[in-house]
Amino acid sequence: MKIDVFISSNQTEFAEERKFLVENIRNDPSFNDYFELYLFEEDSAKSVPSDKIFTDQVEHADIYIGLIGNKYGYEYTNGLSATEFEFKRFDNKNSNSYFFVKMDETADEKSKEFFNRIRDSKKYKRFKTNEELLEEVKTSLRECMIKNSKNEVFDSTIIEDSTSDDVDENAVRLFYESLKNQNIKDLFSKRSYDQILECVGAGKIDSKGVFHLNHAGALFFAKDISKFDLDYEVKMVRFNGVDRRAIIDQLTITTSVFLLLNNFELFFNKNTKTGTVIRGLKSYSVPEYPIEAVREAFVNAIAHRDYSLRDDCITFYIYDDRILVSSPGGLPYPLTIEDLKLEVNTKHRNKTICQLFKYTKYMEHFGTGITRMKCEMKESGLPLPEFYDGNYFKVILRGPNGKLIVTEKHLQEKAIDLSKYNLNKRQLESVTLMFNENIKFTYKSYSKHFDVSLTTSKRDLQDMVNKKLIKKYDEDNVKKFSSNGL
Repeated sequence: MKIDVFISSNQTEFAEERKFLVENIRNDPSFNDYFELYLFEEDSAKSVPSDKIFTDQVEHADIYIGLIGNKYGYEYTNGLSATEFEFKRFDNKNSNSYFFVKMDETADEKSKEFFNRIRDSKKYKRFKTNEELLEEVKTSLRECMIKNSKNEVFDSTIIEDSTSDDVDENAVRLFYESLKNQNIKDLFSKRSYDQILECVGAGKIDSKGVFHLNHAGALFFAKDISKFDLDYEVKMVRFNGVDRRAIIDQLTITTSVFLLLNNFELFFNKNTKTGTVIRGLKSYSVPEYPIEAVREAFVNAIAHRDYSLRDDCITFYIYDDRILVSSPGGLPYPLTIEDLKLEVNTKHRNKTICQLFKYTKYMEHFGTGITRMKCEMKESGLPLPEFYDGNYFKVILRGPNGKLIVTEKHLQEKAIDLSKYNLNKRQLESVTLMFNENIKFTYKSYSKHFDVSLTTSKRDLQDMVNKKLIKKYDEDNVKKFSSNGL
């Protein structure tokens, strides 16, 4: 099956270039056997309405090639030229777009504005002659061919210079501890590590009895992943505020998958908040984000990233109001953002990586991660996840923005029994107010609220501080007391 390529430009300005491009690529067997090029002018004589022709073609294309010149062109709809309209229709569903620019000082303002809109997020090359354009387009198409072939075999490719000496026993132990597949777990008492790793698809034992990791196996079990020239860096950052201007905490990791997941949870717990709500004599923890949804987004980034893209990394960013998880490479063809909304998720870029995850608690079933992420956010009273596809696949999880949102999900979690602290009625009411309504007490305000002496006020409050139920601090030379996460 050929890959469909849609060529878009101001037809009048680039009539010669379009014809030259299509003729030369179609006459080159190494490209013609692989790509199907589309030109609007070749279909314009059909009885089907012209706008339906090109919108259908661009929406079903696998690759978009856009030519930008001096003339923005006729404004087709909503102030957009046909070229920019076609690009937007394509970009909503696919990230494989390439631009080729032939502009000089005579370019009109709208053409310059169009170029400025795409230059920071899309690949582009400049050209002067038809021959230069042809060579640049062929280079881009060649990249697509290589990328597709690498993606098909990346994670199952055997690393010939690897052996069992490269396997980290600690990583294997973490794999065992995370297993939910009992059949695989039982193998640990019957077979060697080499045989187990071959069984789960992490490598092969050759005819001489030597075990070799594959790329997926190296990501999960290697002592030193960098030894095998694999791009596997993850950057975690906690920003102060809602933008990237100030950093509170950061961590860069290149360890194997299970060590990475341990570090991820430590970083998440350290840099997000957990509140407490009291119902009767029970205290419940209310996390800022459901860890299950965040972990799902993070595991998906590892499982589905495009490892053929070099010098790039997965990013995990925590802001005051949201978490952003970004993974190099868009959704694997033919998946689209719309498919995610319809819960269609059957295409996997890295089948071996996904299979290794599937044996563990980190991935329940293929194709259900997005659904679980949505359910966890909804049950926690938070907005549904947002998904963005392009050169990176991004997931945004919106937080409570400083509020304590309590749902039935939180009240079904394990609670702390306050009766064990032997609190009197005043203490129980005050600690409930501090946790549920963020009330702060002083000795004087406590005394007034419960109509007791200052001596009793001090005794009650200090008793709760000693039991580590609340915290005591100075503010404007006044002793104050407030909630302390249980």
